[in-house]
Amino acid sequence: MDESIPLPRTMRLADAVYERLTEAIISGDLAPGERVRDGELADQLGVSRMPVREALQRLERQGLVEMVASRYTRVTEITPDMPAASMEFLGYQFGVLLRIALPRLDEAGRDRAARDARELADAVMADPALAYETARRFSEHLATDSGNPLAEHLLADSWVTLTRNVRGAFPLVKDAGELRTELLELAELIEDDDAPAAEAKMREVFLLGPGQPGPGQAVAHLGEAAPAD
Repeated sequence: MDESIPLPRTMRLADAVYERLTEAIISGDLAPGERVRDGELADQLGVSRMPVREALQRLERQGLVEMVASRYTRVTEITPDMPAASMEFLGYQFGVLLRIALPRLDEAGRDRAARDARELADAVMADPALAYETARRFSEHLATDSGNPLAEHLLADSWVTLTRNVRGAFPLVKDAGELRTELLELAELIEDDDAPAAEAKMREVFLLGPGQPGPGQAVAHLGEAAPAD
């Protein structure tokens, strides 16, 4: 892990350490299975052990590290089923957020949500990493607009794990052109203020609609070990 960049002092030390560790885990600087020693991290980052331990406990709750008292702390492995579980979670959460937020939006809010959906429709045709960041921004807007703090906090914590599990890309669970068409249809449903239909359409996007197989097979390759350099 690159400790050469100083921790920002404008936030709590534990939050700054947490951000540094999540960046290292997502980038692979802290590899799956690698042991993490709080004393060494504290020395590297120039802080006491307390904020390091607090950050590691938060990462443990998110499933990114595992801690066995008096034995070890290490980065968790990405199991083959994690990408599918991540996409399933994201699809259902997106649908729920639409169902909660849409009735609470005014016309300007619906316009923004529809614009987010159209930007995602364009992004899935262009670049998986761009599509992922666009989806993330879309979900964050919906979580804020939902007026539900629990939904907002749950999603904020979940994105770290989702990013690690799907490698920071929006997997094409179906043909890109078909995805684009469905997301454009979603934008129209948002503009029509049809929350139930928008929720159902979002589930279709993630292959979670009635009769659909779910995203498992489409993202199975993401659970495979990355080839050695």
